[in-house]
Formats: sequence, structure tokens, C-alpha cells
Amino acid sequence: MISSLRRVTQLLDVMRPVFLSAFSVFLSFCLLQPVALWLNPSFTLLANRSAGKIAFTLVVIVHIIMLAATLPRSEWQQFLERTILFIKTRNWLRPFFGMFSLFALLHALLLYGLSYSPYVTSYAPSIKIIFEKTPALAFGFLATFFLAWTEEAIFRGTVIPLLRRGKLSTLNSVFLSALIFSLVHDITAPWHLLSCDLPLGIGLFLLGIMLAQLFIISNTLYIGMGAHAGLVFVKVFLRRIPCLAYTDHLPWWLHSDLRQSPLVHLAFVIVIAAIFWRYQNFFFKRTKK
Repeated sequence: MISSLRRVTQLLDVMRPVFLSAFSVFLSFCLLQPVALWLNPSFTLLANRSAGKIAFTLVVIVHIIMLAATLPRSEWQQFLERTILFIKTRNWLRPFFGMFSLFALLHALLLYGLSYSPYVTSYAPSIKIIFEKTPALAFGFLATFFLAWTEEAIFRGTVIPLLRRGKLSTLNSVFLSALIFSLVHDITAPWHLLSCDLPLGIGLFLLGIMLAQLFIISNTLYIGMGAHAGLVFVKVFLRRIPCLAYTDHLPWWLHSDLRQSPLVHLAFVIVIAAIFWRYQNFFFKRTKK
């Protein structure tokens, strides 16, 4: 009992900077959002897909760097190498694009299979449309890349090492980081993801587990970045070149936002279980004291 309380106390001490940083991000949002509304009444930092997302992402990046700066010098250097300095080499390019291609292909194949159901209609876009949308797709790829980089740096590159530094087991670090990852996707009302938006919360939680697994087994950020970006870019592509249409009445196992689909939840569970089974030595052991 005393040992458990000591471990909880140690974890809270380690996570205190994370909580303070998250609170600071929330305050920054509260201060910036009125300014954004003053500039443009329809502008929302979290909902806007361009400038709003960029502004909020920059706020988060600044806070992550400030958080990491509180670490001991050796851990600060490890943080920089893990989350930023890897970009200076070319070793990350092949693994990143390999995972990007794999997960984009898996996402596309799922949609292709659904197109044979009565619930999804697809049509091939003309080459002319694709050519006209090339600049928008290129910008979409860059936005997706930086989104994946930022989120992986926060939730995998920062949160998981801090949890493990607090003597939390690898397995518990995976699940807790995934829970944090899912809840902050609705920063204004995270409890909605546990109640009225539970299907979305489940999808984000399972995605968070899978990405945490990739971080643990590879000990790199760019492997998860590739998987994350590959899944998201298909959505970006369809937003710019809408070649799929869902019917108005979908079955219980399907949703137009695939993150909310029980079918996709099942696919995530299968992948997660396979990774746990294949790399069980990474997860089912206690961290050294």
C-alpha cells in the first residue's frame, strides 16, 4: 500500500509540469480566441482548418518546448533528438514514407471495399480535376505532415517518456497517453468524448494506443508520424477531391467519420492485439526502478 502511494506521488510529481503546461495552453486559447473573433467573427482557433489550426499548433509547440526545458540537461537533449533534431538527417525519410504509404493504402482499401456496399457511392475523379487540385493536395500534405509531427511530439515523444520517468509501466503509459490523446481532441469539453461522443472517443483512444505502440517498439517519432499522416491524408484528399458519398441511412457498424465506426474500431483492436502479441516483451514488463 505504501509502495503504491509512493509510486502515485512520484508520478504526480513528474506529471505536474504536464498539467501546468496543459492549463497554460487552455489559458492561451481563452486569451487568443476573443482576439480571433474580433478580427473575424466566424473564426475559431480549433475549428478553422487553416490559420486557426496553424495558430493553435504553434501555441502548443511553444508550450511543449517550454515543458521540455524543465527537464534535466541530458533528458532535454534526448527530447530534442527524439522530436526535432532527427529531421536534420535523411535516415527518417524512407521509414516515414514507408509507413505513410502503408497506412494510406490500408485506409484507401477500406474505403474501396465499402464502395461495393449499398451505403457508399464512389466515382473516379477526372485527371483534369486532380491536376487542378495538385497545389491544394501539396499544401494538404504539408499540413498533414506538421499535424502528425506535432501530435506525435506531444503525446508520444513527450507524454510517454514522462510517464515512464514517473515509474509507470510501459503498458500503463501506453493506455494513459492514449486516453490523454483522445480527450484533448475536444479541449473545450473533453467529457463529451466519454458521453455523447463516445464512438469518436473510442476511435481516438484506439488510434492513440496503436501510435503509442509504434513509438515504443521503434523508439522513434517518425514511424508513428508516417502512420498518423497516412491515415489523415486520405481524409485530406477526399476533402479536396470528393469522390465518395455516403447514403443518409447508415448501418450501426458504419459512420461517415470512420473514427466513429465500430468496423474501424474492430480493425484497430485487431492491429493493436497483433502488435501486443508480436512485441510483448516491450509492453508486458515493469520499468526498472
